[in-house]
Amino acid sequence: MASSSRVSFSSAPNAVIGISAALIIVIIWSGWLVTSRAGVQSELTVYDIMAFRFGISGLLSLPYVLYAKPWRHMTIRNMALAATVTGVPYCLVLFAAFNYAPAAHGAVFMNGILPALVMIFGYFLFREKPNRQQIIGAVLIIAGASCAAFGVSGFDIRSTWLGDLMFVIAATFFVLYLMMNRAWQLSVSQIWFCGSILNALVFIPVWWLFLPTGIPDVPTDQLLFQMGYQGILPNMFGLVLVSIAVRNVGPSVTAAIMSGVPASGALLGYIFLGEELTWLGIMSLLILTPGIVIASLPSRAKT
Repeated sequence: MASSSRVSFSSAPNAVIGISAALIIVIIWSGWLVTSRAGVQSELTVYDIMAFRFGISGLLSLPYVLYAKPWRHMTIRNMALAATVTGVPYCLVLFAAFNYAPAAHGAVFMNGILPALVMIFGYFLFREKPNRQQIIGAVLIIAGASCAAFGVSGFDIRSTWLGDLMFVIAATFFVLYLMMNRAWQLSVSQIWFCGSILNALVFIPVWWLFLPTGIPDVPTDQLLFQMGYQGILPNMFGLVLVSIAVRNVGPSVTAAIMSGVPASGALLGYIFLGEELTWLGIMSLLILTPGIVIASLPSRAKT
């Protein structure tokens, strides 16, 4: 995809901006994990939450996207790929996972393994060979994630493993989005166009005509909260902040900072959803976080 200065955030990387963006992502993602888990436990269907995510963000971003015309700087293939990894397939897998695993598992198996996946995709896409520190970090990450599976809110082999696997698949989608940002330097208008508007055009008519909804049965305050959080923060701010972080500090450092999500997500799940945090769950966070940092920091010089 041809890049253009007219659609870039900036030409010179700024570490302070990148790190600040990544820290805000941790806050947004942690709250989103708990909000989404609460949403699927209410009368709302997964399809309602997805409709909020794409419909509201698509409507709010439409004026700017029509002004910027980001499709002029993208190929059809790139538009389709960017829409897929941030859109309907990604959300279907991710929201379905919440039916089988608690929010703390989402924090670990989606966000916790990001640096390891960045290392893997970096090798296959950019021929960046992992060094010893990255391998040690990956081993710690796997150990921490394994402890989490057995320790956070218990482990039910009949259901939890399936949710954890879905979180890993969702994490793969997200890492592909990180790599796209690294290679294509996506702009705000391109992110909103692909992540929100294209997905809204595909999903909203199907949801309206064919899919079940629980909106009439949800209290107004809960409905407004889900609409506001799901419709504004993940797509309109979260994806843009990810792009800013990747552009300024690279995908590895962005993933390292997002290692704060497992701890904060588990804590929020414990506080707001009553999800038990056992000693194995706590141990998983203690092992996982340094593993993520070790796996990610050596890549700074390369990104």
